[in-house]
Amino acid sequence: MLSEAGLLSPELAGEARVLDYLEEEQRRGITMKSSNISLYYEKPTEKEEPFLVNLVDTPGHLDFSGKVTRALRLIDGVVVVVDAVEEIIAQSETVIKQSIEEGVKPVLYINKIDRLIRELKLTESQIRKKYSRIINAFNTLIKRFAEPPFDKEWQVSPADGNVAFGSALHKWGFTVKILQNSGLNFRDIMNRYEKESYSEETYSDLSVYLPIDKAILEMAINHLPNPIISQNYRIKKLWKGSIDSDIGKAMINCDPNGSLVICISKVQSEKYGLVATGRIFSGRCHKKSEVYLVRENNYEKIQRLSIYMGQRREQVDQIPVGNIVALEGLKEIKSGESIFESNVSDNIIPFGDVKYVTTPVITVSIEPEYLRDIDEMKKIIENLLIEDPNLRFEINEENGEFLLSGMGPLHLEVTAYEIEKRGVNVDISEPRAVFKESCRYESSIIKASDPSESNYIKIKVERLKEKTLKYLQSTNINSIKPRSQLEELLENNTDLDENEIHNLLKCDEDFNLLINEAGVKLDEFFESLILEIIDKIHLNGPLCGEKLTELKVNMKELAINNIDEETAFTQLSVLFYEAIKKALNEAEPVLLEPLYHTFIQLPPDYVKKALSILSKYSAKIKEIDQENEYQATIDILLPVRYSVQFAEDLRSTTSGRGFWQNEFYAFLEVPENEAEKLINDLRFRKGLTW
Repeated sequence: MLSEAGLLSPELAGEARVLDYLEEEQRRGITMKSSNISLYYEKPTEKEEPFLVNLVDTPGHLDFSGKVTRALRLIDGVVVVVDAVEEIIAQSETVIKQSIEEGVKPVLYINKIDRLIRELKLTESQIRKKYSRIINAFNTLIKRFAEPPFDKEWQVSPADGNVAFGSALHKWGFTVKILQNSGLNFRDIMNRYEKESYSEETYSDLSVYLPIDKAILEMAINHLPNPIISQNYRIKKLWKGSIDSDIGKAMINCDPNGSLVICISKVQSEKYGLVATGRIFSGRCHKKSEVYLVRENNYEKIQRLSIYMGQRREQVDQIPVGNIVALEGLKEIKSGESIFESNVSDNIIPFGDVKYVTTPVITVSIEPEYLRDIDEMKKIIENLLIEDPNLRFEINEENGEFLLSGMGPLHLEVTAYEIEKRGVNVDISEPRAVFKESCRYESSIIKASDPSESNYIKIKVERLKEKTLKYLQSTNINSIKPRSQLEELLENNTDLDENEIHNLLKCDEDFNLLINEAGVKLDEFFESLILEIIDKIHLNGPLCGEKLTELKVNMKELAINNIDEETAFTQLSVLFYEAIKKALNEAEPVLLEPLYHTFIQLPPDYVKKALSILSKYSAKIKEIDQENEYQATIDILLPVRYSVQFAEDLRSTTSGRGFWQNEFYAFLEVPENEAEKLINDLRFRKGLTW
């Protein structure tokens, strides 16, 4: 597509990896971050009118799925690339689900057709069956995830032109219409790959008859919506403000003369400050203009304005609605921020939070090679946390260990490489799973008091019910305003009763709720103090010092008499620690571990061998599908702690023929026969026991 737009020599098309410009991407041959480029086509189709395409290239690996989720906020349509050999895999399903949740319309490109002919040696009718299977599976997912009327309107079909086929490596592709107009048929393509003297020359003319960029462009222009069409339905999904307000109408109508509204998707830290990438949903963005950052509740000035050209940025004076923009000069900007024109005062409501399909499940210990670099390493990591909201960094207060958590081993490996690239050499431990603690039942009301009995607290602790937990996992309730709207949503979507909802104080990132039913109105000082204490308690569970999760902590009674503000933190900490620890022990604490939903694809002959290794990794079989004559599928739940060893064992057992893909499933209780050893190991590693 870059070649067609005149930005790349045709000889380098398909090989230059222009948008994979990081050294690690070039070395590994995979995409690790989302890259933007604006492409202008003078006459791309028979419509004879110019088009501007804002293109975002996103990663395919699960470890970088957060970057895909954030990129989807910027765009209106997506080309889902499916491997013709592997067909629809776990990550294909994830991408389709992600795009539909963001109101982004998908079309389908079936890649690696050459392998079906050359390697698998399929007949024309067998290839057609494969096509049909892929397209049917694609449409089934759209029907499952999309709401009416899009569950039907977004169905794809070769006859409609929203499915393309080809070989990206060999630079050719076609829709049915393009193939019909080319003078070739599918048998002509097969003949080129079936020749005995197979070489690049045998198929090179296909990129002339059937250039891949023409197929993708035709699908994008004819079947993916422009901003005027898409914002009409996307705004209702992404923004919870009033659609009938002036701002709501301006966004719905994609009005270039409306008030400026930008949703920030990505933030990068560079030498001279932060660079924010966002989508303009209303108005025009001008450099040197003052804007309001909603979540930061702060006014700042845009110093420079650019459009993306791969790794370069071209500075401009203004950019209209519907485009992707790079902003410089905003010091407090973060990913997910909503920017409004500074003079807007009504209906300033931020865009909804991006819903990630996974959570940090792997952690490593990290330390600089030289102790003198500790502060510099922390500073670099702080910048990386701004750039990548899917990273977590914490310092273990018990032993001073620096812990970096991410989506998977590759995510953390690339992060460590980035830290070194920015000037600090680091050592990291072997990756290990992130564990959490919760309870199995509910406690009675537990009292903890000071020696004088004049200050005391009564607390009840219980595990969140499934309905409540699912809602908290899918919605960031801390961003819902006003309070009346939050209470209404909690009443309709959770198992919390009216009194609990009304007295809810906080929901933290691990889905722990703090509720104050004590009937005591806390002043600002004591409320913030109690929230700080609960935050610290949540970091250290009683079993082995892991974070607490999925708990409802209800303060039933609270007496605070004559507590001096200077010693209040210590006195209250003792009370809360004692009460919560007793309550958790009574409610039976449990250790939770992350599980992958793992999809294994392999030749049918290797199914028995693969099944033979599952038991030693505590894997649970969900489904085995052997209907496909070329490829069987085993669907399992696999503890993350075993994922690295399992991958090596599966590769060895299947002689490299087994392909697997991991997708985060949930945090579930560690099996009883393994829990005691795991808890002891974790306590020993943290120095909590000898």
